Amino acid sequence: MLMNMEQSQAALVEHLKRLERKQAELQRTNRRLGSVIGAIILVTGALVLMGQTSQPQTLEATEFVLRGSDGKVRGAMGVLPDGAVGLNLTDVKGQTRITLDVEPDGSPGLDFYDPQGKLRATLALSSIGTPGFGLYDETGKLRTSLDVPAVNTPGLAFTNKMASPPGELRNVPRAPI
Repeated sequence: MLMNMEQSQAALVEHLKRLERKQAELQRTNRRLGSVIGAIILVTGALVLMGQTSQPQTLEATEFVLRGSDGKVRGAMGVLPDGAVGLNLTDVKGQTRITLDVEPDGSPGLDFYDPQGKLRATLALSSIGTPGFGLYDETGKLRTSLDVPAVNTPGLAFTNKMASPPGELRNVPRAPI
């Protein structure tokens, strides 16, 4: 009977050891499962937030101002009181260097300025769509123009300082800054 009892105890101890091993395995599996579920929740939350921020946003204003890291105005885009709309880009000194605009009559233009802020080149279309290109001297006078004022009548003009220059290509509104 003693032998039977010892065998029973040995079997019981072996069974308990096996149960302890299984419990340790289950605990490890639970920790891994908890980590995986936490990661899934984190990724799902991030995807939901990214989905909310990627929806189109509308920002409306009559003027947008671009500032450099030093706080200086480097450009502006806006609508002028007369209805013209324009984009004005400046250099680090605050001088206008490029403007892109559309006048109230619908004529678009692109203007380039020298470091002193003087208009030096213009590419424009009139309100009826005739194109023109102008080059200006250091005083702002139109000296060379290439345009097509009427069907099949292109024009090329060179004006020296002694002669009076041809008419300006167009009056160009500037974007506000």
